[in-house]
Amino acid sequence: MIEFSVIIFSQPNQQEALLNVLKPLVSASREEKGAVMYDLHSSEEGVFVITEKWESQDALDAHEATAHFTDFQKKASNLVEKVMRLPLVSI
Repeated sequence: MIEFSVIIFSQPNQQEALLNVLKPLVSASREEKGAVMYDLHSSEEGVFVITEKWESQDALDAHEATAHFTDFQKKASNLVEKVMRLPLVSI
């Protein structure tokens, strides 16, 4: 099982536009084979968090090759200031 969160910081005044390209990504990703969890959280400050859980590395690799993922990357490139990926810490 692979679990992590991705924190996405929007460019100033681009929160709504970024949300509009995130929503289709989340909807399509939830339907993928191997997706256990794919949730989106947001703040008023333009910070978005996607929490992902995948059955395997192969499922994650397949996700990152999908049209909806690559389309999101293209559409979001000018809307995103910074992205951080945080792996799950086992305690």
